[in-house]
Amino acid sequence: GRGFRPAPGARRVLAQGAGPAPRRRARGPSMSRVCRNGVLAAGDATPGSFPAGAAFFETLALRDGVVACLDDHLARLRAGLDHAGLAAGPLAAGDLTAWRAALRLLDGREGVLRLVVGPGFEELGLRALLPSPAVFGLRSLRTVRDAPEWLPRPKSAPWANSLAASIELRSLGEGAGVEGVQFDARGHVSEASRSSLAWVDDGALCVPAASTGRLPGTALGQLLRCAGLPVREVAAGVPHRADAILVLRSTLPGGAAAVSRWDDASGRPLWSGDPAAARPLLTALAAWRTQRCVSLL
Repeated sequence: GRGFRPAPGARRVLAQGAGPAPRRRARGPSMSRVCRNGVLAAGDATPGSFPAGAAFFETLALRDGVVACLDDHLARLRAGLDHAGLAAGPLAAGDLTAWRAALRLLDGREGVLRLVVGPGFEELGLRALLPSPAVFGLRSLRTVRDAPEWLPRPKSAPWANSLAASIELRSLGEGAGVEGVQFDARGHVSEASRSSLAWVDDGALCVPAASTGRLPGTALGQLLRCAGLPVREVAAGVPHRADAILVLRSTLPGGAAAVSRWDDASGRPLWSGDPAAARPLLTALAAWRTQRCVSLL
């Protein structure tokens, strides 16, 4: 974005599409507050608004002062920081005292927490946590998933590409209960514009291969550890024979939701199934995450 100055080590990944625009002061009501390097400051934690110099970020849900699987998010964040040669501050390092102090400044018990890290700064913001559908539909998109910069791919890398996919989905008139699905340049399923994807086929838990440009989703990684099924990474098209399909996103209750239908880019049906088929996996994942919750109060 205009005026965006990434850290030198992060230039390549951001040039591939992760370079958010610098924050600009909006007209009307004053901006929300963020905790920047341990101090309350003017800021904006809404999607699409990032501070100048931002390089990597993570988002996670805060419910009644509790977050699930914080360590998984921070491990992914630090992997990107290490690759770019950036130092982790106390929040990225997992200092719970620093997290609790920041949350006291933000004065919130529920919402979406977003931790942004750049050269010499950490910024924690809190925005509203919107209701989530219990069951999703999927819609294939024409916005091609961009190629990975390195593996494992950092969360911030496909930011602009995912934004383009979300804009395409909105142009199709779909509501909040539908996720858009991106495919790589070879036509292989990669992931949804906001979520990871997984499906059950012939007794195995299938996930798109990392080569498709998908992120190493935190909820997806948790499902792989707790599902109790053999795992297959696949580079393939729409799984027409899947017994169940899941969308996985850390801000969803339990970390995932079932899919009931999948339509192509023109709205024609490609797959449909009973959401109840995903229930055993959803239950296992929710239990796994509950056991790894941390109070930030």
